[in-house]
Amino acid sequence: MIKHYRTLLLVFALFCNTVVIQAQNVSLKLNNVTVKEAIEAVKKQTGKSFFFNVNDVDLNHRVNIDLKDAPLGKALSQILQGQDIDYEVKDNHIVLSKRNSTKNNQTFTVVGQVTDEKGMPLIGVNITAKGHGNTVTDIDGNYSIKAAPGIALVFSYIGYLQESVKVNKQKTVNVQMTEDTKALNEVVVIGYGTQKKANLTGAVDAISSKEIEDRPVSNLGRALQGAVPNLNITYGSGKPNEGTNINIRGFGSINQDAKPLVLIDGVEGNLDNINPRDVESISVLKDASSAAIYGARASFGVILVTTKKGKDGTAKVSYNGRFSFSSSTVKTNFLTTGYDAARLVDEYLMSYNGTRYTKYTEEDFAELEARRYDKTENPERPWTVIKNVGGVDQYMHYANFDWYDYLISNSRPTWDNNLSITGGTQKLNYFVSANYHTEDGIYKQNTDRFETANIRARISGDIKDWFNLTVTSHLYHSRYEAPGLENGNNIANYTFHAMPFLMPYNPDGTHVFSTPIIAQQPTDGVHIMTADGNTFTDDKFKRLTTSVNATFKLYKGLTLHANYSFRYDTQDKVVRTAPAEYSTEPGVIIPVTGDLFKNKLRQRNNSEYYHMVDAYLSYDNTFNHHHIRGLVGFNYEQDYQKNLYSTMMDIQSNNLNDFNLGNHTEGVSLEGGQYEWALESFFGRVGYDWKGRYLAEVNLRWDASSRFRRDKRAAVFPSVSAGWRVSEEPFFAPIRNTFSNFKIRGSFGSLGNQAISSPYPYIQTLDLLQQNYLVNGEFLTYASVSAPTAGNFTWETVVHGNLGLDLGFFNNRLTFAGDLYIRDTKDMLVPGKTLPGVYGAASPKENAADLRTKGYELTLSWNDKFNLAGKPFTYGVSFALGDNISKITKYDNPTKDFNVSQYYEGMTIGEIWGYKIDGLFKTDEEAAAYQAEIDHSLIAKNILQTATGKYKGLKAGDPKFVDLDGNGRIDDGEKTANNRGDMRVIGNSRPRYNYSGSINLGWNGFDISAFFQGVGRQHRYPDGNAMLFWGGYARPYSSFVPEHFLDDVWSEDNPDAYFPKLRGYAAQGDRHLAKVNNRYLQNTAYCRLKNLTVGYTLPVDLTRKARIDRVRVYFSGDNLVTWTALKSKYIDPEQFSTDGSARVYPFAKTFSFGLDITF
Repeated sequence: MIKHYRTLLLVFALFCNTVVIQAQNVSLKLNNVTVKEAIEAVKKQTGKSFFFNVNDVDLNHRVNIDLKDAPLGKALSQILQGQDIDYEVKDNHIVLSKRNSTKNNQTFTVVGQVTDEKGMPLIGVNITAKGHGNTVTDIDGNYSIKAAPGIALVFSYIGYLQESVKVNKQKTVNVQMTEDTKALNEVVVIGYGTQKKANLTGAVDAISSKEIEDRPVSNLGRALQGAVPNLNITYGSGKPNEGTNINIRGFGSINQDAKPLVLIDGVEGNLDNINPRDVESISVLKDASSAAIYGARASFGVILVTTKKGKDGTAKVSYNGRFSFSSSTVKTNFLTTGYDAARLVDEYLMSYNGTRYTKYTEEDFAELEARRYDKTENPERPWTVIKNVGGVDQYMHYANFDWYDYLISNSRPTWDNNLSITGGTQKLNYFVSANYHTEDGIYKQNTDRFETANIRARISGDIKDWFNLTVTSHLYHSRYEAPGLENGNNIANYTFHAMPFLMPYNPDGTHVFSTPIIAQQPTDGVHIMTADGNTFTDDKFKRLTTSVNATFKLYKGLTLHANYSFRYDTQDKVVRTAPAEYSTEPGVIIPVTGDLFKNKLRQRNNSEYYHMVDAYLSYDNTFNHHHIRGLVGFNYEQDYQKNLYSTMMDIQSNNLNDFNLGNHTEGVSLEGGQYEWALESFFGRVGYDWKGRYLAEVNLRWDASSRFRRDKRAAVFPSVSAGWRVSEEPFFAPIRNTFSNFKIRGSFGSLGNQAISSPYPYIQTLDLLQQNYLVNGEFLTYASVSAPTAGNFTWETVVHGNLGLDLGFFNNRLTFAGDLYIRDTKDMLVPGKTLPGVYGAASPKENAADLRTKGYELTLSWNDKFNLAGKPFTYGVSFALGDNISKITKYDNPTKDFNVSQYYEGMTIGEIWGYKIDGLFKTDEEAAAYQAEIDHSLIAKNILQTATGKYKGLKAGDPKFVDLDGNGRIDDGEKTANNRGDMRVIGNSRPRYNYSGSINLGWNGFDISAFFQGVGRQHRYPDGNAMLFWGGYARPYSSFVPEHFLDDVWSEDNPDAYFPKLRGYAAQGDRHLAKVNNRYLQNTAYCRLKNLTVGYTLPVDLTRKARIDRVRVYFSGDNLVTWTALKSKYIDPEQFSTDGSARVYPFAKTFSFGLDITF
């Protein structure tokens, strides 16, 4: 595959370089034209830019020129004839300057190089020596100019602060220019265009490529985590191909996930498919006024990703390579002493129902104890022996085995390679990039592996002065191969029964499945799957996206834009379950049985075709300080998907996976499905500002969606916004140097939401099913009708209100941006009124609920520079904070009955109800007295009924539940919000106070940046399977018990422990620790050093010798340090916040070493 990429890039580069190397001869036939018109004619033929001082050149002077295929110099001489002007041709630039009249003995030549802060040469920097002419830097950043003592050389370049250097008699002046952050942020990509950030009236955040390109991540979604306030990005696990969950400004709708619309160069896409190195900028549109132009699918925000474009000039080739390795973000030191584990698991089960887990005899325990301190197997005391059990010689295990180390490897070596080529002329430019990423996973015996490949090509050319054509293509490929259960979801099974006293294999290499020691099987046998590698998932995905954009300049300020985009997705997923074998006695091989090991081959093929057409007219003009811009356009989108799913049993080979090798008579299944949807829209926008001081904008969108019936299909969504740049008022001038920017802005508008899971929600559907009994010797097939629908539902409407404030101080070195917002989601689709049981179906969905979200976001930053040891030292710090809270404002549940719905009017989204625990009982007498006084039968059946002997009844160390309502019983009352008995709202599962901060430093080629990200508060009650938290309280046979877990368990010698009296299964089902309570409610708040990057750019003088423009080496680390309020060092707080059991693919801290080369 890499070979093909190289060939494609080489061919494309040769083609583009052919375009760049243009002939320098020109043909002109011009009669009585101005110098300005003649310069334009040369510019049009050669593609070269002219640089000159308009006060030096008489542009209105008229000339006559008649040349055919003449040298460029001859043409320039004729054009400038009669004027005291010299010319100089440098690459794609022509510099005109006034002839120097100073005496020769007073002038001298100054040479030098102009670079950026990283040492990269800057091409086309304008250098002016007053009275002595001007010039521009060449492709290497070098320049030469005449000057005289005392003259100041002025260096200017778009996007950089102007530099001025006074010369005396020095012959060499090298200059390092600093980026002007104000200028860089001045233009922001918005819907169907760009706009000065200073003139924005909506809530828009912009991110540049510099902020994300060094993150050691495989896709753009991971790079954006924490980068923007209230852009909330989470992951359900640390799996390499785990998808990005995105939310803007909090909870949006109870009907579906409030996902933002993601557009990549104007085409809907996925952040997980984008190489961060291809990105030029990202804009996050948060409110209705900024997102309204996208209508139906932008109700919860828009993320606009703009990829890199070609740049004028000689071709530049850039390579970035990175190698990474990882370690765990949490502790992985578990109990591995077989004797201690056996005693502990037996006690857990004894405390539950009076039985033991293991079948060890006291003789066996003596064998275990003899090996108790053997960290590795001693040949004199082997961990697996042959013992006669019931007259049969069987394998008996007395191990101290580290199952975690056997199953899991946290090193996860990763390679990432990026190559890009860019160049062109003023008429045509191109950008081509390729990326190949491979990452090994955590499964140690047969590792899972994730690979991605990206190829992106963009070519843009001015066919005519009034016509530009741009073609962009992107091909993405990913493949995830994983052993074991489908999608590599093995972790949950790994946590069962893999006890340290057991081995995964026997001395002869056969697998361990059933043993004479326990009734269950370690890991449910999944460790056999991952060791053999015959049971696996192979998931391949490809996406091809192509866009053709045409731009027609019709009149001054009036432009027609037309775009057609096509996207094709295909997924080919193979899941194989192969038979396996194990042994319990020497020389006897037994096939593994059970549903997990059925000999089966499954394959899923999904394909999707997406078409989009955009056409719009835009107008932009300024007259008498009145700036007017507007657009009107049309959008059409169509999507078609088709799925095919097939199954074949009894495959005749464990290595060859083909349906032809299966049993064609039994167990064969074939399923499919297809659907389509369409969206048609008309939109318009009008914007106005006067002197950039008073700002206003109006948007209007008409949408029609196929997801609703014809008479409910269309809706209109308007928005309006306004702003006042107070700092542009004349009365502000005296303090403008200190108080640089002061802008107030506000917006209000509505958007529609049609993101419903079904493409045909307003009609009933038919499913063909098969009975399990025979009729006339055949299984009966029948049609099942779905539940009735309301039929009259329509769009959810999302109404946004936003008030913003932008401030700048000390020439905008210190900046502040703040927003307050309210978002109302109206007419949410939820089950309607509760219907009587005789209706025979669930209540159909109706537009019957409302939700309000309130929030704020703040950003504060400081950027500055000063000279240190004669070289510029740049630094910057920033901090961002966002928060929101959502409440139900309308819902048809008047009694607030939780048996009817979990929602009710006035409810705060994410609220957690629970009991109150007032510590642990100090003595058995105190516990018995409280049990006699307060009825615990609802919450402690395991203690009062299931437990036996000394464990029966409340004892010292058990938690003391408080009877808050004083009715003499611990219960949940009438199960309504008005009467929940002894339960109260004790926390909230939604993330609060999302924050981030960054520090960056740069000096003398060194650059350092640190990025912190975290959540101020988020509650989670550990699930019944959260064994890393509960240990045996969840399941006595937990495979991975924290090494010092018993230090936190109550005993007579440890009465102040965190965990209560040891009781197995206490956190499962309806047992007492499964009842949500304040004592064990966890706050998953955390602060994480998300990224630290240290880089060094080699001096240009050194790299030039090797004909290399720039070489940078760097180290980058992700998730390096985590501080958390979570009371466990074995669970990642970010992981726990999305999965209450924490039995998922672990997160990783990553260490990367990289190299950037440009030549």
